Amino acid sequence: MESYHTQHSPFGAFASFTIGLVGAPGGFGQSLSGPADQNVYVGFRRSGEGWRLLPFFTPRASQESAFSGEEKDSGVDDLAALMPTQYRRELRLASDTWRAEEFEFALHTPFTNVPDPGTLDGTQARRLLAPVIYGSIGFDNSLGEASVELVFGINTPSRQLRPLCDTEPQLNGFAHGGDFGFATPAGKGVQAVQGFNLFDRKQMDPRGLFLLGNESGFVFTVPPGEVVSFPLALGFYQAGLVTTGMAGSYLYTRYFERLEDVLLHGLSYYRDAVAEAGRRDAELLESGLSAEQQFLIAQATHSYHGSTELLCCDEKNVVWVVNEGEYRMMNTFDLTVDQIFFELEWHPWTVRNVLDLFARRYCYRDDLRLPGGKTAEGGLSFTHDMGVVNHFTPPGLSSYECVGLEGCFSHMTMEQLVNWVLCAVTYSRRTGDRAWLAANQDTLAQCAESLRRRDNPDPALRDGLLKCDSTRCGAHGAEITTYDSLDVSLGQARNNLYLSVKALAAWQLIAAALDDLGDPAGAAAARADADRAAGSISSKFEKETGCFPAVFEAGNRARILPAVEGFAFPLYLDLDDLRHPSPALKTLLAQCRAHLAASLRPGVCLDSVTGGWKLSSSSTNTWFSKIALAQYVIRGLFADVLTPAAVAADKVHASWENTPGCGAMAMCDQIDSDTGIARGSKYYPRCVTTWLWLLEGTRRGT
Repeated sequence: MESYHTQHSPFGAFASFTIGLVGAPGGFGQSLSGPADQNVYVGFRRSGEGWRLLPFFTPRASQESAFSGEEKDSGVDDLAALMPTQYRRELRLASDTWRAEEFEFALHTPFTNVPDPGTLDGTQARRLLAPVIYGSIGFDNSLGEASVELVFGINTPSRQLRPLCDTEPQLNGFAHGGDFGFATPAGKGVQAVQGFNLFDRKQMDPRGLFLLGNESGFVFTVPPGEVVSFPLALGFYQAGLVTTGMAGSYLYTRYFERLEDVLLHGLSYYRDAVAEAGRRDAELLESGLSAEQQFLIAQATHSYHGSTELLCCDEKNVVWVVNEGEYRMMNTFDLTVDQIFFELEWHPWTVRNVLDLFARRYCYRDDLRLPGGKTAEGGLSFTHDMGVVNHFTPPGLSSYECVGLEGCFSHMTMEQLVNWVLCAVTYSRRTGDRAWLAANQDTLAQCAESLRRRDNPDPALRDGLLKCDSTRCGAHGAEITTYDSLDVSLGQARNNLYLSVKALAAWQLIAAALDDLGDPAGAAAARADADRAAGSISSKFEKETGCFPAVFEAGNRARILPAVEGFAFPLYLDLDDLRHPSPALKTLLAQCRAHLAASLRPGVCLDSVTGGWKLSSSSTNTWFSKIALAQYVIRGLFADVLTPAAVAADKVHASWENTPGCGAMAMCDQIDSDTGIARGSKYYPRCVTTWLWLLEGTRRGT
């Protein structure tokens, strides 16, 4: 049984209408770490029959009890919830549709290319930045002999809604203060209803409403012989400052005066919005990807948009934030580097925006801890994140990184340094923005020097591998990677295979950038660094096993798939380094092919229970976003290692998103590969690494 919540979200509003899990509430949420807790009532009843509703509600006590002193239930038990076998759900890239017999309910979340906000006029900004979701509810009653009623409504347990007609006569609907609400055009066949029980209203004021009740919605009437669909606008609005540490308000508040303005816009733009959503849906349907891959891309894209936040921090300073799902950390750099491929497709200026803020506010210089207790100057690096729960941390500090640790919550100095390089060059090369690259040439040079010093402060002792921990970790701590909760095979940064290949890729991109900047000597030096790294990594290959160890110390024997993750960037940019590799890189690529062939086997990096991909042979803790990234690289460079079992595993990965432990939290990233149960990273944005599959399909002509 497919059962999962999906986030339906506008661009840059950090808000979602979450719905879809069987037997679970959801509804409107703003800046939340998971779904809201509102019963959502959507369904129909034929004449003489009871209500049949999609199963997005749970029984709860009636609010009337607080007034009468008598225990009353909400009456939800008297409603017939449709079983999953009685309706069909189609999740697409920009829409979600449920059908039961002649009934249809749909939500549309169109997205398109968004230029730099500084280039938009007011009309464009309202169209692209409107914090609104578009819905429809309808029924084909063309063969019916009696009217059919439809319902759309919600139960808000903490607060009653207000009728919008009191403040905006053109709107028929309800709102939660000025924060969120829903509306439909006033007119024939629509009745706004409100009370303690949406389906059994005993109390009504002269308008047919009862404002003390916390159940609000619409009842629509479809006459016999007609096919009718009613539009819905679901809107959000938060006025004033919403962030601290660096004060910011939502950019959309420059273009919309209040919630009513958002909802009016949503209804007037409804047809165009649905058409735009349809174009996105068609692009995915025509991709040639499997049904499971299409589902994973669609679910990931919806969750990504739910974490986005576009702020204005003064008259000129626009700030882009992607919140880290349930954790709500802001612009976590090891997510930024993975989400870049999606962002460069739809709003590339956001990558530049985040990189500028890292370079301006969230960078630092450190010292290195050397063997024997000595220290030496390190260099430039960047924080793990910019804050948490809408609070920007002070300059040079993250919300995550602590001193004196070896696992979760330690520093990621090496990894974030590599990430800035990869993002900066990928952005400049993909967009052709060489002016920005030239303006940041000094930062890039500092990054290159910092990379060299983290190998060894003494140039004569360098071998191309990152092995010096930052003193920010304290006297006994150790740096970690983005795989913070995995075991040492991927969690330790020092002498790590994954991070070594990622650093090699950074040198390849630095060389390409210096070519673009007219510095052939610098480019040649960077390519020498890349070859040095390739040679050192290659020397760790174990001929007897046909694999690399995951960590080049302490006898580590684990096998990891992210051994090749770093190659995603030169592959994406189609660099000559991969098409015409140097002798050292050619040897390394051949060894990587052998490593993958030995690793992509059941019991190694294919889970022996489920058949899903495991990032490490020594852990069942796996990340789907990273699986998708590895698949892109493997299909692009090492496709001959893919067995039928490895190819078929996306059916398993799609099933993970439907388990009880994950389905309640929309897209989940961190999964136990044995059980398919989510361990963490829920309500998560990073799985848009799946967007690479579409680019890969384009290259193959599928």
